[in-house]
Amino acid sequence: MIGQQIDANPTDNIRIRIIELSDRDDVLNFLRKHFYPDEPLTIGSHPDPEDEEFNISLIAHGTCLMEVQQQSVNGILKERIVGVVLSGPKCSDEAELLFKEAAHLGSTTWGKIVGILAQAERDSNVYERYNVERALHMHVAAVDESLRGRAIGMRLMEKLRELGRELGYPLMTTDCTSLYSAKVSERMGMDCVNIIKYADYLDEEGNVVFNPPLPHEYIKTFALRL
Repeated sequence: MIGQQIDANPTDNIRIRIIELSDRDDVLNFLRKHFYPDEPLTIGSHPDPEDEEFNISLIAHGTCLMEVQQQSVNGILKERIVGVVLSGPKCSDEAELLFKEAAHLGSTTWGKIVGILAQAERDSNVYERYNVERALHMHVAAVDESLRGRAIGMRLMEKLRELGRELGYPLMTTDCTSLYSAKVSERMGMDCVNIIKYADYLDEEGNVVFNPPLPHEYIKTFALRL
């Protein structure tokens, strides 16, 4: 299935389209190769099945995009994924839901990730800050490691912004766990509304929960009015 086309660049045979449910396995394989190994919150560990399932479940909202390059293999036109963004709706009770989920999951890898995202959600408080009841939240942005530095992530985020506007979302948000994703959000003109320094995020015993390699020192939450 080709899917709904959002944008195309005939010069390099690359286009952006909405991710379909039939793309599930291809997207998951792409994330396992080009997202999880470099994601600061999961570096050095295998992807948690609940983490993967949550990210893939976002496809059903119709708000996930991928950039694909069409290639001819033995006369058959095929798509090569070069970048994806996975996003979904969130509402003003998001922080409360995340804290409950983190408590339920406990000290699992996914539980720890949900915990820091819950704090970021609570402290950024975008609903009161922007006087909105809901937002389109980008959970994942990933680019083929061999094609990074070619503005693929920026194009995907710009198209996500356009899609969010078309769907009537008043706000787009994202939690940038890496230095590089934060730089893309800054170039997009998004507002940085909260910062958590990894070295300051401790468990109940006073131990640092996440210790990613440099240059990743913060999780920064960004927001943009649509």
